[in-house]
Amino acid sequence: MMNYQDMLQQMQQPFSNYAEPFRAVNSALLEHWEKMAGYQLDMARRYTDVALGQLREASEVQSPEQLQSYLQKSTEAVRETTDSFAKDARTLTELGQAMAEDVQKRVQEHAPNLQPPMPGQGSNKAA
Repeated sequence: MMNYQDMLQQMQQPFSNYAEPFRAVNSALLEHWEKMAGYQLDMARRYTDVALGQLREASEVQSPEQLQSYLQKSTEAVRETTDSFAKDARTLTELGQAMAEDVQKRVQEHAPNLQPPMPGQGSNKAA
């Protein structure tokens, strides 16, 4: 008859086989999510600074000449912001692709551990 310790050891091995792949995948996801979140926070700061700067400049316009200058600067700011949006979209896409590739790699590395043991494999010895 199998004692309690033997039964715990038999249960622990399959758990270990499953825990490591999940830990590796979760670790990869967390690492990539942190990168993406950091990048998105930086984006939000940059775009907020641009918007507030535009509002600040608009509030200081007091003459037709200043208005003309503001409108010219605004046109340039819109072009720069559009370029930044395109660059940021590419960067976020690259970060997403890197995450997908890394997670897929880790899943493939650990896939054999995710397979349940075939009947007759392992230590099913009765004591």
